[in-house]
Amino acid sequence: MKIRSKLILSMSVLIVFILLCLLAVTHVQFYIVRDFAYVNEKSRFTALQEEFEQYYAAHNESWAGVSAGEFEHSSSFVEIALVVEGQVLYRRGTLELIDVQKNGMQLKLQLNEHEIGRIYAMNTGQYKTFEFKSLWYGILPSIVKVSLLFTCIAALFIILLLSWTLTSPIRKIIKGIDRIKQGKTDIALPVRRKDEFGAISRALQEMYDSLTRLEQSRKQLLSDAAHELKTPLMIMQGELELALELQAPVSPERLSSLLDEVLRLSRLVHDVLDLAKMEAGRTELRRQPENIVLILQGLMEQIQFLADDKQIIVSLHTPGDRVTVSVEKHRIVQALYNILTNAIQYTSRGGQVHIRVEGTGVEKQQDASVRIIIEDNGYGIPEEDLPHIFNRFYRSDDSRTRANGGTGLGLAIAQQNILLHQGTIEVHSEVGKGSRFTISLPAD
Repeated sequence: MKIRSKLILSMSVLIVFILLCLLAVTHVQFYIVRDFAYVNEKSRFTALQEEFEQYYAAHNESWAGVSAGEFEHSSSFVEIALVVEGQVLYRRGTLELIDVQKNGMQLKLQLNEHEIGRIYAMNTGQYKTFEFKSLWYGILPSIVKVSLLFTCIAALFIILLLSWTLTSPIRKIIKGIDRIKQGKTDIALPVRRKDEFGAISRALQEMYDSLTRLEQSRKQLLSDAAHELKTPLMIMQGELELALELQAPVSPERLSSLLDEVLRLSRLVHDVLDLAKMEAGRTELRRQPENIVLILQGLMEQIQFLADDKQIIVSLHTPGDRVTVSVEKHRIVQALYNILTNAIQYTSRGGQVHIRVEGTGVEKQQDASVRIIIEDNGYGIPEEDLPHIFNRFYRSDDSRTRANGGTGLGLAIAQQNILLHQGTIEVHSEVGKGSRFTISLPAD
């Protein structure tokens, strides 16, 4: 059922309910007025009751001649009816007996605690109430018809206004969703509302924008992965085709070049698979206490030849000979190695790379951590590239990275390895002044 139909049905039920309540309240009000008229002149009703009881006692407990009797207090009442065992023995007034019984007051006549009859009486106030009630119920059908007509017209106008107000944003949202299903890119959902519909449309817009970014990232990832795979394959293909064309033995230098490309291809595939496992949460850590100082000293020895090649000074500052962290060694080594080689690659000849450790690793307070700061005075990273440097295959300088043999996966793998240890990694950089990576790891 559409919202408009639901609104019409709901409004119709509401109208009927209001009319029924109006009728019920009016009906009850008539009885309240009747009872008020009795309470206001209760003494007169009591006097009339006693007068009839005295008549019965005075006539040897008989109602003989009562129809012609004169009663002093009867003049205060418009309608009086004496009913004994279903027979009307005394009557004053012009209304039907049934109307007097329903709209007047009933008084029981008793003698020696035995009922001798009943009087139904209406005073002036009750009689006027009955007249108004009769008039009201006489014109009620016409009032109901006119009220229903105007109410239905007003309700129809309100329903149309509400349905347009409520369904207009829904139609726009549905239209936008249909365009999303059709693969359209020019999606603009209504977001200029401050109600629930506005919240829904904004949420859908954000979801769509997120999906669009994910799709763009997926396409870019496929393109970059294809390019990374294509480059070593083309080099190997060219070398092999040249060897076949010359029909000469392959020199050790060419074999070494081919081996480098095979190793690069193997490293790329391994990195992609490893990164995919970490992002999917399928990597299990085997933590144990490790001395981060020894790890960093070992890494400095590994990267020293890269630093020497560019005459870069690499220094290490620690608070002591032992700073213990709870990590899986080879994953932290991989993360730090990627960050350090990245710092050397993007630092110009004669530059500096400083490694600093903060925290002793023996703190007893909860959530204690060790910070490793790797800072260089290299090229720096443009501000617009900072949010993306941990994305797979992302390069702030594509040509220079390819020339350095990078795959664009190093920082992504480093970040995932650190996150696996419930650690954090932050980067601050300024073009022309260098970059600073701050890594926090849980202390042992």
